[in-house]
Amino acid sequence: METPNKITPKEKGDSLERAVEHIFSVAGFKTSRNVWIAKYEIDVVAEVGDRKVIVECKNYQNGSLTIRNLIHQWNSKNQIIRAHKIIIALAGLVVKDSDYALAAEFDIELWNQDDITEMFNLSLKPDELRKKLIEKIDFRPITIAERYRDDITYLVIKPLLSIYDISEEGLFRLFNRWLRAHILTELQMTETNASERSNLIELFEGSKTKKRFLNLVKKKRKEVEYWDAVYEQLQSHDVLSRERQDYYLSHMNDLLNEYSDQQTFFRSDDYMARVRKLISSRLQNALLMGQYCSFTTIGLNNHVKVFFEEEGYVGIYITRISEAESNVLNWIMTSQCSPQRNENGEVTSYRWWCSSLNDATEKLYRIFTEYYEISENNRLKDEQIK
Repeated sequence: METPNKITPKEKGDSLERAVEHIFSVAGFKTSRNVWIAKYEIDVVAEVGDRKVIVECKNYQNGSLTIRNLIHQWNSKNQIIRAHKIIIALAGLVVKDSDYALAAEFDIELWNQDDITEMFNLSLKPDELRKKLIEKIDFRPITIAERYRDDITYLVIKPLLSIYDISEEGLFRLFNRWLRAHILTELQMTETNASERSNLIELFEGSKTKKRFLNLVKKKRKEVEYWDAVYEQLQSHDVLSRERQDYYLSHMNDLLNEYSDQQTFFRSDDYMARVRKLISSRLQNALLMGQYCSFTTIGLNNHVKVFFEEEGYVGIYITRISEAESNVLNWIMTSQCSPQRNENGEVTSYRWWCSSLNDATEKLYRIFTEYYEISENNRLKDEQIK
């Protein structure tokens, strides 16, 4: 009699991932499995509107896994990933009340075997499953400014670190897109009736065109004009309830104020404070976009390159410097470098390891303020910004 093949831990994990993805997919979420975000592998990503859920799946049949460690790990990882909800799905493990309490402190959701089974069984009732999921996930309320703060920061720092700028039309194209995405996401999590949906169509679709030539011809508005038209409708007309219109006006004002506040900060007199924020923001943005950085300044013949490794490590590589210069930089960064050689054994750069984005930000700040001594007239640039 043949002995049946034993199921491997990977097979157990894959089966749980497929089950979790199935739950979200049936409920109408956009899903993907085994994707990389900011150098971390994510088991399941589920998106509803402009909100992102990431799920870590653990299928264990013993008690070797420390749930509390998982919670702390994913809370730390999400400082970089910026998901709107972290879910840890646990099969084959007993989840204690203390585990649930710790997870709640960090706005992390724990699913045990019974939770997973219950929702999988609801797959035959998609509407009921979707309602159950949204209730269970319980997204933390966020303003539109919070949701798009990182995107707005990039719009502000891009022209400061490169030769590229954004036009007013391009800026408001993004504002309009974000406004619609944020509102549609909120509507997906509430119930609406036909009348409300008709009014929303009138407001957001009817404002896209304007009449010309004795009202006989319609012309599509530019993005700035469309923004102004929607704003005027919300401010002066009765399309929706007054409460709802004021709420949407607050969304529009929040976007404008966030952009204005960030512009004000990056134009402040404290250039060194701006440099630290520039470096920090660019590293976060590059990591999420899957890019690397290549910092330089006017008249600098070499580059300070930043590459992101798995599990949060960051490598700083400086090209075209001598061993003597690397020794000085060791003291500035209080870290020992290692020479990087090509296939001929020639040193092409020196590398310093950083344990986190914050560590990398601090080391880069020291490089450009203590060694290369940048100034208002010799600004920092990143040649990888396109």
